[in-house]
Amino acid sequence: MGILLLAMAAIWTALVGWLSNAFTRRLPMQWRIPIFILLFFALMPLPLIDEIVGAWQFKKLCKANSGIQIDPALASGKTVYLSRTPDVEIQGTWVHIVLKPWRFIDAMTGETIVSYNTLAAGGGLLYRGFTEGGVPMTFAGHCSPRNAPASIETFKPLGVNLIEPPKRAGETK
Repeated sequence: MGILLLAMAAIWTALVGWLSNAFTRRLPMQWRIPIFILLFFALMPLPLIDEIVGAWQFKKLCKANSGIQIDPALASGKTVYLSRTPDVEIQGTWVHIVLKPWRFIDAMTGETIVSYNTLAAGGGLLYRGFTEGGVPMTFAGHCSPRNAPASIETFKPLGVNLIEPPKRAGETK
C-alpha cells in the first residue's frame, strides 16, 4: 500500500508540474516562475482537500462535544447501565463523521445520570480504497472527552455502580 501511495504521489506531483508549466508557458518571463510556484502549491493538496476541510470540521465538532454531563451529587449511590443509543451520522461534512452518544441510565428511575459523546471520522475520497478501516490520512479520526467513564473502575470514585443493561423482550443475550 505504501508503494502505491508513493507512486500516486509521484504521478500527481508530475501532473501538477506539467499543468503548472502548461498554464505559465505563455506568460511573460518575469511572471512565469512566481505564478508557476503559486499554481503548483495551490494544486498539490487537491486530492486531500476533503480531509483538510474535514479535519477542521471534525475539530470544531470535537470541541463542541468535549464535555461530560454529570452531577456528582445526583450520581452518588446510583446504579446505572449503558443505554443502547443509536449512532448519529453528522450531515454536511466533507468526510463521514459519526457521533456516538453514551448515556448511562439510572436502573431505578430511567433518568440519565452520566452522558457524553464520542466522534469518529472516516477518510476522504482518496484514502477510502486503501484501508479497511477508512481512517483519515491527515488527522486523528476519533475524539472523546477526557476521563470519559466507560467501566466499573472509572465509576467507583463517583460512588456509582455500573451494571449490565437489562435485557429487552425477546433477547437471549
